[in-house]
Amino acid sequence: MNTQPEVILCLQAGLPEYPDVEYGVNIAGLLHAPIKFLCMRGRGTKATLEQAVQQGSEKLQAAGLPFEVEWAKGSVAEAIEIAVRDHPQALAIFSDRNRPVWRRKLRIGRLRHLMAEVSNPLLRVRDTCWPLTEIMVCSGGMAYTIRLEKMAIRLAKASGARVTLLHVVEPVTLDYSLAREMHDHWSQLIETHTPQARHFIQVVAAAKEAGVEARLLVRHGQVVQEIIHEMRSGDYDMVGLGSAYSSHSLRGLYRPDVTALVSAAVDCPILTMRGKPADTFEEEF
Repeated sequence: MNTQPEVILCLQAGLPEYPDVEYGVNIAGLLHAPIKFLCMRGRGTKATLEQAVQQGSEKLQAAGLPFEVEWAKGSVAEAIEIAVRDHPQALAIFSDRNRPVWRRKLRIGRLRHLMAEVSNPLLRVRDTCWPLTEIMVCSGGMAYTIRLEKMAIRLAKASGARVTLLHVVEPVTLDYSLAREMHDHWSQLIETHTPQARHFIQVVAAAKEAGVEARLLVRHGQVVQEIIHEMRSGDYDMVGLGSAYSSHSLRGLYRPDVTALVSAAVDCPILTMRGKPADTFEEEF
């Protein structure tokens, strides 16, 4: 088995509890992936964190999964940036559960900073929401979300979860043919002759081939509000949000601000990752 870490679980010492340790171990178990406990020294005691890591290590040993423990200095964001340089495909998991609410709401917060600095998949954990049964992926229907959609399908295949693809069509303020077609036929999007329709047909087909149930929901309105409304009403265990730092969607619907604002407003795990305009579904999951 590959011993390079495919999951990097980032932990700050000095906290009263570490539910994210169990969550990270569960994710590693789903993916049958080696894991690194990346522990940051803080002002408080290391004892609680060491105990949580020990308990997590015992579960991994029982499952036959490799792991390693590394202690680092500095902030969680700095430690993640350094750790992923040699592991560009690794999933980095971190938590802001114990951060003050006002800090979570800052647009220049940790998640947005990491989205700008690393291309790895990022999973922000606040409430653990386990087991995985419902995963929602917010997609602009363009190639830059393919990596995110493939990761969601991989997790759904491993856990038996259903994937819901949410696409939000904003009110049109610029009059050009594609935007007008999207606006006029948003409720029948999958039947239109648009790049977004072709994209979602591919995603659903890829999910079906992987043995994963997938469905498409299309909403009309303001993106952030529609995403938060669906998240709160749909009882989802994980939500994926695409990052447009390295590409562009229709009218920039999925700007980095969208992910940051949604992340600040909801507590279920948030999965995000950058994509490329050249990404395709032909590559292996």
